[in-house]
Amino acid sequence: MVFRALESVTNQYNLYVPYDPYSPSELSAMAYHGVLRPQFGPYYVDQDVPDTAAQRAKSVRTAGEQLIVGEWTANLLTAAWIYLGGQAPEMLEAGTTTHQRTRLRSRIVPTALRQMDYLDRSDVADDDLLVIGGIVVTNIELTIEDLLRYGGTPRHLDRARKLAMLASPKLLRERFLENDRYDSETAHQHLARLRPLQGTQLATIAD
Repeated sequence: MVFRALESVTNQYNLYVPYDPYSPSELSAMAYHGVLRPQFGPYYVDQDVPDTAAQRAKSVRTAGEQLIVGEWTANLLTAAWIYLGGQAPEMLEAGTTTHQRTRLRSRIVPTALRQMDYLDRSDVADDDLLVIGGIVVTNIELTIEDLLRYGGTPRHLDRARKLAMLASPKLLRERFLENDRYDSETAHQHLARLRPLQGTQLATIAD
């Protein structure tokens, strides 16, 4: 069977949406044959669409617009994927301004939502939040902090370490060592967890 993806059936974010008109199995088959590339949730893009943070964020936006009421901020593994790419996480993680019902069995994508209004937090600076692909996303340093604070899995730590390779060591040190939320020992413990196994520019981050 020969598959041909048609630009005319993508939505306003260049995404293929299940049943419009292709079924999930057809979309998956086109991805298998190299015609499409998986995005967040059940969505796909043409293989030749540039793989950018903005494009990845648009697939998160498409899911979030259907699952979240009110303003929200992509964080944790969702934010990490927007920056890093690769295989998308299985759940939509976000901070919301109002209480939301967690949808573990959503037909679109499961959700893990925290009532956490980043836009109204005194400890969040303006440059801690970025608008990417039309949604608010925690910046790299804040995403790393959240992954270490709220994550509890090896995957969270792995993404924090990979993001640390994109961050400024100086900004990371300042984020933890000059933050009233952490005592000196806790701050150094967080930074030490980011120390890669092999020597790199971050090898002295926790020194």
